[in-house]
Parts: sequence; structure tokens; C-alpha cells
Amino acid sequence: MAQKAKPVKKKKAKLIFLLLTIIMTVGLLVLIFGYIDFEFKKIGETGLSPLSDWRSYLAYLMSNVPVVKNYVKYEPRKIVKPSVFYTEIYESYIEKIEIDRQTLENRADELNEKDQRLKQLEVEINTRTQELNLKEERLLSETNNWEDQQKRYQQLADWYANGDTAQIALALSSDQISIEEIVSGLRLVESGIAAEIVGALANLNSDKAAQILAYLAGKEVIK
Repeated sequence: MAQKAKPVKKKKAKLIFLLLTIIMTVGLLVLIFGYIDFEFKKIGETGLSPLSDWRSYLAYLMSNVPVVKNYVKYEPRKIVKPSVFYTEIYESYIEKIEIDRQTLENRADELNEKDQRLKQLEVEINTRTQELNLKEERLLSETNNWEDQQKRYQQLADWYANGDTAQIALALSSDQISIEEIVSGLRLVESGIAAEIVGALANLNSDKAAQILAYLAGKEVIK
């Protein structure tokens, strides 16, 4: 029985050893392939593709064959160091950022110029609006004054037409009513009424009557 147990133990030990060997081999292969994949990825980051560059490999093999090497030119690809590669990428990003920054600054300057121009236009519009408002107020004031004058002249004309000629001439002979106002009222009544009033005034103040006639005739009066 003891002799039969020994072969079983040996077989079991061999099986365990075989399993351990397989596990270690698989683990080693995994590590090797993992490292190879890691290196390929590092090379791929530089822009190279080792597994797909078979034409370059064929050129390398043929460049070592006599006669054939005279017709084949092999130039090894230049491998860029990761530091150089990333430095170039960094510099290109910096350059692009600088261009974008300059573009934004130019755009900001343009917007600032437009904003200043709009503010200037706003000031000009406000100034022009104030000028127009002043002109409108002045025109309105002049219009009101003119309308008031026309009302006074019409009141004088109504007085001339309906009043007593002698009393009117007596009132006009005083200096309280200007010649311009007297003439403006006379121009609104019939010529016969105006002639009677001026004639009656001539008996009281011939100089003033003469000035009124000159105004009615459109001549310049020397006061």
C-alpha cells in the first residue's frame, strides 16, 4: 500500500509543478506582450505605426541584398523624442492661442471704436435735438407774439370801423399808440374809413398824420 501511495504523490507533485509552470509562463507572456504594447503605444504617440510600416521593412531587407540594393533606397524614419514631439505640440497650441488672443484684442478694439463712435453720435444727436427744441420754442414764441399782434391790430380795426372818427383821431394823436400799430389797424379797414381817420388826425397832429400816410404808402419814415 505504501508503494502505491508514492506514485500517486509523485503524479500529484508533477501536476502541481506543471500548473505552476504554465501559470508562470502565461504570466510572463502577458507581461512581455503588455510591455511590448506599452512601447508600441509610446512609439505611436510620436506619429509612427510600427506594425503597418511593412514597406519600410521590405526596403530595409532589400537594401542588404547584393545587386538589389542598388535599386532600393532605404531611409530609416526619424524618431522624434516624446519631449520634442510634445514641445512642438505645445508651441503650436501656444501660437494658436496667441493668434486667437490677438484676434480677440483686434475685435475688442473695433467694438471699442464703434462704441466711442456711437457715444459721439449720441452726443451730436442730443445737441442737435436741443438746438431744434430751442428753435421750436423760439418759433412758437414768435408765432404767439404774431398772433397776439394780429389780435390787437384786429381790435384796432374794429374800433376804427365802429367808433367815432373825432374821438378816434383824438386818441391816435397821443404818443401812447405807435405809428406802426395805427397803420397796422388802418390796413385792416376800408380805405374810406382810413382816410376819414387820417384826415381828422391831421387837424390835431399833422406830423403824425403825415407819418401815417407815409407808412401806408410804403415809404420810409424819418422820426
